[in-house]
Amino acid sequence: MKHLLFLLLSLLFTAAQAQPSAVYAYSDPQLVQKPRPTEAFTQWLAENNEKLGKAAPASTKKTTKVTVVLVIDTAGKVQEPKIWRGIGQGYDAYAQQLMQSNPHPWLPGQDAQGKPVATELYYQIDFVKNKNRVVNKENEPIE
Repeated sequence: MKHLLFLLLSLLFTAAQAQPSAVYAYSDPQLVQKPRPTEAFTQWLAENNEKLGKAAPASTKKTTKVTVVLVIDTAGKVQEPKIWRGIGQGYDAYAQQLMQSNPHPWLPGQDAQGKPVATELYYQIDFVKNKNRVVNKENEPIE
């Protein structure tokens, strides 16, 4: 009986640890420190963006940017990048691939206790001017 109880408690403890932690929204008031890209990430993106300075052939001034929604985890790693607003012509897939292959972490968000937390945000990649930035769902700059 002791062994069965121990096994049951072990399973419950393991299941509790496997539960994913909450993912905060960038605008969540409980998020006291917003995630932000590191200098290493920003430099890597500028150096490795082969389409930088090359507007999509059918683009206009309003369609030279791709917005990616992603999660910055507690270690600052980019997780689950997906296209939120794209321009097509291969730029969307390329933006997603850039974010997935990024080797440099961001500075993660923090809660009121100073503990790193996973945060969802929208990041706009500007293929013409390299003015990449965090935006809201409406594609308006936050910072």
